[in-house]
Parts: sequence; C-alpha cells; structure tokens
Amino acid sequence: MGLVREVAGEPVIEVDDPVERHVLNILHRAGDTHGAHTDDHPYALVLFLEAPDDPADGGLVRYLPRAASLRTLDSGRARTAHHRAGDAYLLRSDTTAHRVTPLVRPGLRRTVLNFAYTTPVARPHRTPSATELYE
Repeated sequence: MGLVREVAGEPVIEVDDPVERHVLNILHRAGDTHGAHTDDHPYALVLFLEAPDDPADGGLVRYLPRAASLRTLDSGRARTAHHRAGDAYLLRSDTTAHRVTPLVRPGLRRTVLNFAYTTPVARPHRTPSATELYE
C-alpha cells in the first residue's frame, strides 16, 4: 500500500468490495480482447503474470488519460503500451479510457491480476463501461 500511495501521490486505500478488490483477467484465444472502458475506482495496479513477448502478437494496452469519452481511444492522442510477464503499472483508471488489443493468433496468453484502490475522499460510483465487461 505504501508503494501505491507513493506512486499515486495521494492517500490510497483498498476498495470495500472484496469481489472488485482483486480481479484476474485472462485472454487465451486468438481475438480475445478487453474492451474500451473506465473503472469504477480511481486506481488500478495491474501485474502481468503472462503476456505475449512480441508487441505484434497483440495484448497491448491502449489508453488515454482524462478522456472525454471512450471513443477518444481511436484518436491520435491515445497511447499504446506493450508489457511482458513480470511487468506492472499503476493506472488512474476512473478517468483514463483504456482497452486491450486483441490477441492475434492461437497459443498466446495474457493473464493479469488487477488490484483496485480508492481514496478516502473518492465518491463511490459505478461506470456502465466496467459493468458491461463482466455481464
């Protein structure tokens, strides 16, 4: 928690809901993706357990901080990042539109563990985009 607070630059606490606190996302078939969304909580710490070694194989994070809408992920301002197994990042996930590009061929896997955090002053809210990912 101390590391997350230091990187975030503000007080950070665990989310109340244990179901949302830790989420395991696994992509394992060609075409698997994680669609455009923002998260319900301010911060996500994402740990890569498995990921394609070659960026050409997909599984890349496409993101845009302070996005006005999810459609802005298709703009030239959005960024793309490649990660390997063992990598991690902390994302301001409630205001950053983000998605994962599709895996491009069979035999690839992308497995991440997502830890959700909030702040003492953040007001709880549900974003429809995050809910749609899991229904």
